[in-house]
Parts: sequence; C-alpha cells; structure tokens
Amino acid sequence: MKKKITLISMMALFVLMTACSSGGASKDGVKQAADPNVKVDPFKMPNPIEVTTFKSLSPGAKLPAGDTVESNQYMKYISEKTNINFKILWYAASQDYDQKMKLAIASNDLPDVMLVNEQIFLSLAEAGQIEDLSKVYDKYASPLAKELYASTNNKAIEKATYKGKLMGIPNISVQADAASMAWVRKDWMDKLGLQPPKSIDDVAAIAKAFAEKDPDGNGKADTIGIAGFEKALTVSGKAQRGDFKGIFQAFGAYPSNWIKDSSGKAVYASILPETKQALGKLRDMYAAGAIDKEFALRKDPNENIVSGKAGMFFGPWWSGGLVADALKLNPKVDFVPYLIPDAKGTVNTMMVPVSTQFIVVKKGMKNPEAAMIYANTFINAQRKVDPDALKLDFTVSAEYWPIGNSTYDYADAVERKSDTLKKAMGGQIKPEELNPEMKELLAKATRDKANPKADLKDWSGYYGYTVPADLLKMNMNKVYSEFTANTKTMERKWVNLQKLENETFFGIVMGEKPFDSFDKFVTDWKAQGGDEITKEVMDEISKSKK
Repeated sequence: MKKKITLISMMALFVLMTACSSGGASKDGVKQAADPNVKVDPFKMPNPIEVTTFKSLSPGAKLPAGDTVESNQYMKYISEKTNINFKILWYAASQDYDQKMKLAIASNDLPDVMLVNEQIFLSLAEAGQIEDLSKVYDKYASPLAKELYASTNNKAIEKATYKGKLMGIPNISVQADAASMAWVRKDWMDKLGLQPPKSIDDVAAIAKAFAEKDPDGNGKADTIGIAGFEKALTVSGKAQRGDFKGIFQAFGAYPSNWIKDSSGKAVYASILPETKQALGKLRDMYAAGAIDKEFALRKDPNENIVSGKAGMFFGPWWSGGLVADALKLNPKVDFVPYLIPDAKGTVNTMMVPVSTQFIVVKKGMKNPEAAMIYANTFINAQRKVDPDALKLDFTVSAEYWPIGNSTYDYADAVERKSDTLKKAMGGQIKPEELNPEMKELLAKATRDKANPKADLKDWSGYYGYTVPADLLKMNMNKVYSEFTANTKTMERKWVNLQKLENETFFGIVMGEKPFDSFDKFVTDWKAQGGDEITKEVMDEISKSKK
C-alpha cells in the first residue's frame, strides 16, 4: 500500500513538473498561465539524443568571434532546453545548397530533420520519404504553437497536409505584410488643397498634381508623383515598398499569382481581363507624368522618398522606418497611409502564403517527436515568452539556429499587438502584465507621446501598430494564391514565359507597345506552355487534396 501511494505521488509530481515546464504562453502580448492539461513535456526529450540536419547559410551571415556553425548560442540553447543535440552533416549557401539538397533527395540520403520549401516538401511527401506527423502534432504541440496555428483558421495545417496526413510542421507568415498601402504626403496635399484619396482616380489625380505643381516650393519641376521600382508590375504576397500592388488590386488584378476563376478553377491571373484594365490605368498615369519616369530602371525607390522628391509610394504597414529616414532630412514630411478600394468600394488584398517553409522528418526516424519539441522551443524563443531566451543576442543571424530561420507568429500578430498597445496606453492593461516585446513597444510609445518624434527610432518602432494597423482591421476581400510551388513544365518553360510577360507589361505601361498587345500576350502565353502548365497546376492541387 505504501509503495502504491509513493508511485501515485511520483506520477502526480511528474505531471505537475511537466505542466510547469511548458512555460507561460503569451496571448495578444499578455502573459498566460501554463496549460495544466499537458500530459507530456512538449519542450524536452526525456534523454539526450542526436539529430542530424542540413543547413542553408547566406554568405553575409556572421557569428561572434569563437563561435562556429556547429557551436554557437542558438545550438547551445536548444541543446540545454530540449536534450536535442543537432549534428550538421553539411552546410552551404544558396545555389550550392539547392544543388546538394537535390542530390541528397535523389539518393534518399536525408538527415533526420530539415527545413524545406514548399516545392521540396511536396516532392518528399509524394515520394514517401518523410514521416506522417499527425500523431506527433496532436500529442506534442505546445499550447502556444496550437494557438498560433489556430490564428490561421487552420490554413497553415492544411498547407502542411498531404493526402489527409500532416507531413510537416509549417511556419506561419504574418498576414499584415500583404496589404499594400498608398503612403501619401499630407503636407503636400494640404499645400495644394487636395483631399485624401478614396479611389484609384484620386490617386492618379493627386500624383499628377505632385509632379506638376511644385509642392516642395523650390521653383523647379523636379518632384515625382508615385515612386516605383523595377519589380513594380508584379504582385507578390508580401507588399513591397515601391510596387504597384495597390493599383493592380483596385482593379481586382493579381498578376503573377494563381487564383480561382468564377468556376472555381485555378487560373494564372496575369492573363485575365482585370490585369489588362490595371495596365491600361498605369499606362495612362505614366503618360500623364504621375509615375516616376525612371521606375523601370530603379533597383530601389527609397532614394526619391527619403530625399523628399516623391510624394507617394505604395508599401506595407511597416514603412515607418523609411518615413523616419525622410523625416531626418525634413521634419515637415508627413506621409499618411491609405488603403485604395476598387470601383465598388471593396479593398482587395492578395495575401501572403500562410506557410512557405516546413520542418520535415525523415521516414523511419526513431524519435519524430523531436521535430515538434524543437519547434515548440524555437517558437517560445522567437516570441520571447521564455525568460531564458531574453539572454540571447538576437543581433546574431537567426540562420544559425540548428535548422535555420523561419517565422512562427499569430497570423494576425500586427492587429493583436495594436489592440494590446492601445489598451496598455489607455491603462486597461498594466505594464507588468505585458510580455517583453509589448513592454518595449509601450515604452517607445510612451516616450514618443511625451516628446513627439524627438527620437525617430522610438517613433518608427511603434508607429506601424497605430494608424497603419488600424487600416488592417478594415474589412477586405482577401485573396489567396491557389498554387505557390512549381511543376515539371514550369521548370523548363517558366523563364521564357516570365520574359514574355515582363516585356509585354513594361511595353504597355511605358507606351512602347500598343495597349492591345496584351491580347497577343495571352495567346502566346497559352501556346508557349501556359495551357500545359495550367493543367499541371490543377492536377497538383487535386493530388494534394486527395
């Protein structure tokens, strides 16, 4: 009887210790208590194990003196926290890494765990080279990890699911990065007696006035309406400073993406009538001088924005840093962001793919749960909810984490942080209730409120969570890419198809080709491999859902 009581006591103590070790998750930036229902330790293997991996490193990634790829603060942190000792079989940069990875996959010479892109993930899953992690996720995913995935409305888990099985642990992209805002100089609008833009026609009229009416008052015709750069005519998931994504989306156009047509089939959006419409508007704006005449040659539009020559640019919610650079030269600069709706008043947004990278486990690995335990621990460190993670020097490239860098956050992280900051500023949340990240944001906002823009690092460090974040909370028509990987024909023909598209689009916008050359582009695109690729894309989508 005495032995039974002792055993029961020990089991109870183990469960209690396990629950405590899960750490306090952080919801909306406010500390949360640990989940008492956790039955296993999602953060530590019971005994030390060795796990092999490959690593991709960029040439510019640096380490402190004395550290190596195999031995550095991130490797030690994971080892101490998880009992997992990573052995790096090899590491390489960019093209060398891709080539070595392809050879390893072809020979099935894979490490235990690795981080891969969507294309490799799908090929490994189809070939049966990786483990089904469905049970591992159900049993070992930490409360915070599950909370982050829930914020994607299950889209991240769906992205990592192949034929009904969870074949990888997906990253989570912050969806706020998708929105393309028109950042307009309000000081120039005020000087010229202009009202804020409410439509794409307003954008065109304001930009034309900025280019023609000497808003900077220097008596020279040297101002630019809309700043742009060489990649402005493609619409990526992530909004880029200087792109024309916000203009395309005002016509419901999403060139460079695969979307659903009215019948529910996947179609390449670059060949749709909406894209032709948007190109026509851009053509008119360019001819009217509303768009930077040199945009097609610019690698980066920032120079004209910072120098005070451009009155408008399209960019993401976090563009406050660029505005701060302009403020250093001219304290009167006042860029204000706006979202531009379509003709029906709807704001359209091509969203960031919810997941682009996946932690996968080699088929037959003895301890597949190690991958989830690693992910849980990495998430706790990245989100800075583990106090020990605060001791790490995050200026050291995150590429040196054992299996590389990827983002795991709430899909709506920006909006959540915005709400938390607003409540903290209003006294509804006490500073001591905030996690470290939100404490830092509150400190910056408080200092800036007392002395506006005296420290531009403070201002730009929190500004994105105010006015821009409020725009993100508007109702939007959120469009997701149906396919973000490659097909066999793409590998052979996509480069030429992209060249055809770029030459046609730039030619139309800059007036070097007739507007109706778009129709010939569509015909040629289909004939030169587009129809074949479209069929393959539809087959891949169907295959992954079976």
